[in-house]
Amino acid sequence: MDKGEETGMVAYHISVPGHSGSNYATRMRELLVQTLHHLEEGGTRLHLEEAGQGDRTVFHLFYQRPGKQKEGNVRRSLSNAIADYFMMMDEPALIRHIICKDFRYHHPAETEAIEAYAQHILAEDVEVESGQYDRREKVSRHVSRYLQRHRTLAVDGFFRFRMKRYRHLLVKLVEHAIDEYLLDQEYQEFINLLRYFVSVQKPKIPLVQVFHHGKRRFHLLDGEGNPLSLKETDGVVQELMDQSLSQEDMIVSSLLTVAPDRILLHTVNTEETIIRTLIQIFENRIQVCQGCPICRISRMEKLDSIE
Repeated sequence: MDKGEETGMVAYHISVPGHSGSNYATRMRELLVQTLHHLEEGGTRLHLEEAGQGDRTVFHLFYQRPGKQKEGNVRRSLSNAIADYFMMMDEPALIRHIICKDFRYHHPAETEAIEAYAQHILAEDVEVESGQYDRREKVSRHVSRYLQRHRTLAVDGFFRFRMKRYRHLLVKLVEHAIDEYLLDQEYQEFINLLRYFVSVQKPKIPLVQVFHHGKRRFHLLDGEGNPLSLKETDGVVQELMDQSLSQEDMIVSSLLTVAPDRILLHTVNTEETIIRTLIQIFENRIQVCQGCPICRISRMEKLDSIE
């Protein structure tokens, strides 16, 4: 029994690695102080103390035994704070560990890129295995169940040894991130190949105007404003485009086939994937129209639709 419990007090003892000035202790302190303020607003007053214990910092939380309902509120609030700490401090390191040790990626550029993909997936709350990947709730429930039976919690040890199912979910997450990373690597290699092809290709006509009508709708005009009758894709272009069979291929292969010296692109959706792809491939040969009458009308229509 805790010493405090002998006098009707309840205590939790939460420890993290590092001295009191470490990032780990600082982050946990901030989260616990926020939790105490939140509980006090609801009528439950806690007292927080901390002490060094070797190379660790221990946070002691004392409060009067409040009854089952308030005890549950305290435990849930504390569990949420510990879950937030885990996601801020331990989860990124665990993801890096999985990338390096489980999947054997060691080059810093690769590990950083895969970690960025993983964090993006988490931020988007992407489904992993089944159901929405609500990490905070999962972690908080695990911690709360543990605190129902124990008053002392070493946070790093808990997540290392008692959250193996959660670690399995993170492995699935990293697999997903690596798949996305490799797909984007293949895409970039393909873009680089097409970019090289454009750089060595001799222009066949001086100018093509590309009108983008949203989504994947395009039509092409020559420099005089006449519609271009597209010929069959030539053999070299066909061989290149066979590497990627997406709905975006038609406009790319058409432009590679007619081989303009310059491309004037009329669009109001410069952030669409196909537009970014065209700009990447044709680089200094392509220019986005900044304000011809047609584009001005399109921009006004877009603004009207937003309003």
